Amino acid sequence: MNPKLKRYLNKVSDLPTIPVIAQKVMQIVEKPETSVDDLREVIERDPAIAGRILKVANSSLYGFSRSIETLSHAISLLGFRTVRSLVMAASLNQTFSHFGLTEKLLWEHAMVSGSVGAALAGYGGIGVARDEGFTVGLLHDLGKIALSNCSHDEYDTVIRRIYNEGISFVEAERDAFGFDHAEIGAEVAAKWKLAPGLVAAIRHHHDPEALATLPPNEARLTAMATVTTACCTRLGVGRRGPVETLQIQELAAWKQLGLKDEDLEPVLELAAVQQENSGGLTSI
Repeated sequence: MNPKLKRYLNKVSDLPTIPVIAQKVMQIVEKPETSVDDLREVIERDPAIAGRILKVANSSLYGFSRSIETLSHAISLLGFRTVRSLVMAASLNQTFSHFGLTEKLLWEHAMVSGSVGAALAGYGGIGVARDEGFTVGLLHDLGKIALSNCSHDEYDTVIRRIYNEGISFVEAERDAFGFDHAEIGAEVAAKWKLAPGLVAAIRHHHDPEALATLPPNEARLTAMATVTTACCTRLGVGRRGPVETLQIQELAAWKQLGLKDEDLEPVLELAAVQQENSGGLTSI
């Protein structure tokens, strides 16, 4: 571990913790005997999360023809894995200890990245489930939330540098802390006992050289995290404005997923649609 990160982790006390409800949902969704009622009983222990799932189920994002009035109905229509993704999203929202402009930008980026990840997962032969694509897009920048929670004023300064100087998050974070959000995010993810592939994606999504050495599943998830965040950067999601010069198709991650140059426009169109429809998600 980076020595500066180790010292930082030893002195901070406000690292994000995963809500108990999210932990339980992650466990029971994997059990084949779990019923709609089993899942409903767990989720409704947290009225805020239950309410957010109903809100999203009734949003234009899913376009159901009639109002969804009960949690059981929402679970039946959305499916267990989609509900798990939404619980993770709602839980991530709860980990913010503040919610100012910085957090709003981070949240918008996380939610649109999650939607792009889900869309990418269904594209071609990538070989990643949609809910897995959503989760890796949602959580890949978990370290930014950790830094915002633990060092709020310092991280606001980091955000201002990125906004005013046009430098990358990684550069600004390393200047300020001696490590970056990918490093601390992976430590938080490991503490949450998230799947190894997800921890690897969080750790390496700014490290293209790692793609050649990671196991295949970890490399795929890492590449997805890199491409989703690149799409958001290109479109200006959670940033001052779009970065139209970013050549996404030149990224090693793009090639890792087996995508072709001509696939870029459809993927960006998907991302733009998710950005336009993000109102139903960013309010989770």
